[in-house]
Amino acid sequence: MVEQDAYTVERARLLRAFGAKLRAERDRRNVSQETLAGIANVHRTHLAAMERGRREPHASMLLILADALGVPPGALLDGLPVPRERKAPTHFKNGTGDEA
Repeated sequence: MVEQDAYTVERARLLRAFGAKLRAERDRRNVSQETLAGIANVHRTHLAAMERGRREPHASMLLILADALGVPPGALLDGLPVPRERKAPTHFKNGTGDEA
């Protein structure tokens, strides 16, 4: 078994919590994954992966999903656990915040 660092564990907990909120909001509105995916213009499997905590939405996707559900973005974020451990994103290569 591979031991995970604290950041990885906390990030996974955050993504699962976000996914649960996303699904709860979708269920509360009685909207299927297929329907929400169509409104948000995202593949259903991508949406399903976010609901399972396997994919992290970018800010633009968060805004699109909130709009598609008819809720403010905060409805999908309020109460989520903020990771105590911090780690710089690995996809930023040149240190300026610009993707390489």
